[in-house]
Amino acid sequence: MSNGYNPMKWDCGTRGCFNAIRRPKIEVFAEVLPGRIAMSDIDATVEVNGSFLFMEFKSHLGDIPTGQKIYFQRLTRLSSKITVLVICADAETMMCHALRLIYGGEVFDWEAASLEDVMEELRQWTIWALKPAPLGILRP
Repeated sequence: MSNGYNPMKWDCGTRGCFNAIRRPKIEVFAEVLPGRIAMSDIDATVEVNGSFLFMEFKSHLGDIPTGQKIYFQRLTRLSSKITVLVICADAETMMCHALRLIYGGEVFDWEAASLEDVMEELRQWTIWALKPAPLGILRP
């Protein structure tokens, strides 16, 4: 597997646990947010030609936590250029089992998927994102 253009440049063996040392402790902000609202730690995101893809990895099939589900539904309702892909996978091995799409506020069902299927989904999203905007739509 290629390391792409953004390889992880952290050696846990010599520098310690990345999560303990480098992951921001976003939970400290909970006391200033209303009710039980908490910050979300989205696993990956990319922008291509003004379209945004958010990827969230889960270790299990099942419901997305309620707050995160509401967040993703509201986020994808903001624009047709925002997509969320939820992937059921083992983050250590990248063995994927399923994926589900959240788009336009709708949470679609889980579909069986391998890593190759997820890669194809990302390829198709990229092709879609690279298409020019239809005539008549103002672009900044």
